[in-house]
Amino acid sequence: MAVIVLSNREPYAPRTGPDGRVHWTASIGGLTTALDPVMQREGGTWIAWAETHPELRTVHLPEAQPRYRVERLPLAEDDVRLFYHGFANGALWPMSHYFLERAQYRREEWDAYRRVNETFAQAALDCAQDGDVFWVHDYQLALVPGLIRRARPEARIGFFWHIPWPAQDVFRTLPWDRELLEGVLGADLIGMHTPAYTRHFLEACARTLGAETDGGTVRVGARTVQVEARPIGIDTATFETLAANPVTAERAQRLRDNLRTLMLLCVDRLDYTKGIPERLAAFSSFLECHPAARGRVTLVQVAVPSRERAPAYQQLRTQVEGLVGRINGQFSRDGWTPVHYIYRGLDREELVAHYRAADAMLVTPLRDGLNLVAKEFAASSQDGVLLLSRFAGAVDELPGAIEVNPYDVDGLSATLMSALRMPLEEKKARLAQMRQALRQRDLRAWTADFLRDLAGVAALPGPLVQLGDRPLLILCDYDGTLAPIARLPRDADPQPGALQALSALLHHPRHRVAVVTGRRSVQVYGFLPLPDLTVVGLHGMEWPGQTPPPPQREVLERLARQFPAARGVRVEDKRWTVAVHYRNVAPAEQGGVERSLDQVPLESGWERIAGKAVREFRPSGYGKGRAVRALMDGAPGWYPVFIGDDATDEEAFGAVNAAGGLSVKVGAGETAAQVRLHDPAAVVALLSAWADGGREALTRERGGRAALNGVNPGLS
Repeated sequence: MAVIVLSNREPYAPRTGPDGRVHWTASIGGLTTALDPVMQREGGTWIAWAETHPELRTVHLPEAQPRYRVERLPLAEDDVRLFYHGFANGALWPMSHYFLERAQYRREEWDAYRRVNETFAQAALDCAQDGDVFWVHDYQLALVPGLIRRARPEARIGFFWHIPWPAQDVFRTLPWDRELLEGVLGADLIGMHTPAYTRHFLEACARTLGAETDGGTVRVGARTVQVEARPIGIDTATFETLAANPVTAERAQRLRDNLRTLMLLCVDRLDYTKGIPERLAAFSSFLECHPAARGRVTLVQVAVPSRERAPAYQQLRTQVEGLVGRINGQFSRDGWTPVHYIYRGLDREELVAHYRAADAMLVTPLRDGLNLVAKEFAASSQDGVLLLSRFAGAVDELPGAIEVNPYDVDGLSATLMSALRMPLEEKKARLAQMRQALRQRDLRAWTADFLRDLAGVAALPGPLVQLGDRPLLILCDYDGTLAPIARLPRDADPQPGALQALSALLHHPRHRVAVVTGRRSVQVYGFLPLPDLTVVGLHGMEWPGQTPPPPQREVLERLARQFPAARGVRVEDKRWTVAVHYRNVAPAEQGGVERSLDQVPLESGWERIAGKAVREFRPSGYGKGRAVRALMDGAPGWYPVFIGDDATDEEAFGAVNAAGGLSVKVGAGETAAQVRLHDPAAVVALLSAWADGGREALTRERGGRAALNGVNPGLS
């Protein structure tokens, strides 16, 4: 099983060296960084536009040690003008970023877009073999999944949309909205950067196509398409290592020495979505309102050239350079220049040196699908502050950033002063919090997770899938098992496909299914509205039709008075128990919070249990192990399976193991479980296979083929 990647941009760009020979240089960007290692390990084919040297059609890369093939597609000049500069960047780009006044919808450009997508799809089909998986990238190639699906109905196809998916009232301005949706829905797995984008997409499918959508899925004929928020990460370790390099530190110090002021850094592609004029206006307001900052604060704006042939971008460059000149003309004094303007890209080493030198980083787009610059700064800075637009997709992933409104010039100016006055301890705590989030969503994990989940049932070991041939008693935790862990419990929506899989298992002639959770059952029913589903809540205290003994409110209140009041601590009153969550506490402070919670004196007849960044206090004598044993006693003859992710699930694993059943741990960590799945997506794939009939599902999905080599199939 090989991977076929399709993207507009190629992973390596040809450069003619002094010797007249063509050499291949890795393209700068997240996609190449993410996928090139996988392609080198797995082999396969990458299909992309041959923007330069179109005579070179097939190359094997990397140049020094070729491991995979790149098929380069030359485009006619008219297609470049109509497809790339026209429909892709003159219609889809502004529409997706809510700049409708810039969007131009022309039939001739739509025809070229469709024609180029057909060229890419045919190139993929020409080089594909049975069992290959297709991974299509971004708005330039949105029709390709549907075209491949039409030719290969059984293919496994993934698609990632890397820019914002707009709200329905904006998307419906596109005259070809149905065609675009139908093209994207050719995929089995669709990825976007944020939950808001997936909600907008699902609404478009429902309202434009009348499609059935439910729990992050779209029903397309007999197929179920999964739509998930999967924000791309960065190579965090590489940026951390480079930032810690003494050479980088020396370069950063030279930058500061040359400025002899505090440094504000901005790094953007020169694009109207990035909010550069608005940011310059805010800096001008800052200097106007704070005369003492003149001569003491310098803004360094790196503007990377982009789409230089497009009139709109030429006008933007003129506007930006005019604003820079006006600010410098108005405020310069005594050898100090307020704005240093750099119109070129920086290599990674130079870029990280700028990140380290900056006292504050301003990432203030008017709209951005994600923004990797913000993540790179958070991974590289030692003592800087990140100001991040509320309209950047990355804002929810970087809890230590200061959220700003780029349209509020005066507000941004005021926030800037607060950021520059922030105490060093708070700066470091915020950076540590962001860095922890970045490590949890690393770039390589993003790639491996997507490919594993795209493979679906085919990536799960056969013996595990084939358990579905016998009657099963399937018992699952909720958070971290049927739903990804969320920063706030109320945001823990089920994994796409979980609701459908559970519904199918409830009506399966062989199987039984129940949820055993630390939540109250009413909360779980809010996420999983399945009246026939048995939910045992509060770690076994709360059963259907039964309530625990009256809560000892005075005990709960006495406990609550002793809990630490650190920033990020959240106390959840579950009426019968109380949980203290500290997932959102700065990493450097979590150990102290844990120690404080572990030292809270216990009342007689009460116990303390540890979970993932949570301590729960409850009456003794309950637990998931006891609940699981009761459920097994009520289902003799069914083979028991318990799937969970937390330390609180270990006693349930022990109970199932003692009964000769199967225990399944989701995620990393020491465990008594016999089997390990990678994440909730793998759990849903397994439950769906069991609902589908075990061996039959495996045969249909795999077609007799092996799992994707080198990509963790989710089981160990």
